[in-house]
Amino acid sequence: MKIDFSKEQSITLSQVPIHVPKRGGKKVHSSTVYRWATKGVRGRILESVMVGGIRYTTIEAVRRFLTANSQVVHIAKSSSQNELEQAIEEELRQAGV
Repeated sequence: MKIDFSKEQSITLSQVPIHVPKRGGKKVHSSTVYRWATKGVRGRILESVMVGGIRYTTIEAVRRFLTANSQVVHIAKSSSQNELEQAIEEELRQAGV
């Protein structure tokens, strides 16, 4: 989805940590936010635009990014849990239990 500045509230990347939940009592570092916007995480990139040498995103784009990545982590955890359970069941079957 593209950023729509007419409908979304724009912020600079340095303002993003204010809008992201703290982890272990600490804010997300600004270099982490820059990495999200340039390289991404798990194949997803934080939507942003460069205007006059300053990179901007929107609060809504940050929410979309965090939601998308949390869903990917949840899916990965549940699928690995299913694989583990299947492996345990197979071992028990082979052992005759």
